Amino acid sequence: MTLANWLTSARLLLSPVFVLVFMQEGLWARVAALAIVVVSELTDAFDGHVARSRGEVTDFGKLLDPLADSVSRMSVFIAFMAAGLIPWWMVLIFVYRDSLISTMRTICAYRGEVVAARSSGKIKAIIQATVIIAILLGRIVSAVWGSLLPEPLLNQVAWWMVLVAATYTFYSLYEYLAANWSVVASAGRGNAGRQSA
Repeated sequence: MTLANWLTSARLLLSPVFVLVFMQEGLWARVAALAIVVVSELTDAFDGHVARSRGEVTDFGKLLDPLADSVSRMSVFIAFMAAGLIPWWMVLIFVYRDSLISTMRTICAYRGEVVAARSSGKIKAIIQATVIIAILLGRIVSAVWGSLLPEPLLNQVAWWMVLVAATYTFYSLYEYLAANWSVVASAGRGNAGRQSA
């Protein structure tokens, strides 16, 4: 376990802690939930940089990092859904996108193919993180200054913000599939050939 992998693992460990804290009542819980997300996003921002600067880029880290990203952000969106902030179908977009791309990477890696990284993936992560932090910050503002940002208004704003994130997430899935379709198709033909043989 390198330092970078420890940072990435911390993101996984913080995910269930966030859910437990988010479901609690009170201002302290809202502040703690925001703090947990900020720490998680900081580990996401620095683990890759640490790995490259220390010459500790590993295959394990390459697999662990996207898993930690998916688990940490899915935990937040599922908590939002449980709290009634967003509908279930928005959450499914996030889950399906990450699941499909992870499966595609696994299939292609098994075939010795590389799935090309896309800028939409980075932009997607930035949009999701921004939306999450903004909503959690809004919950704190609503708890302290309810007249400035009442809960019903916050819920409406949160719904539209997550819709923007879900829309771009769907676009990111489309772009990944379109850019790597030949690789996926090649893997599929190869598997079919082995089965028929």
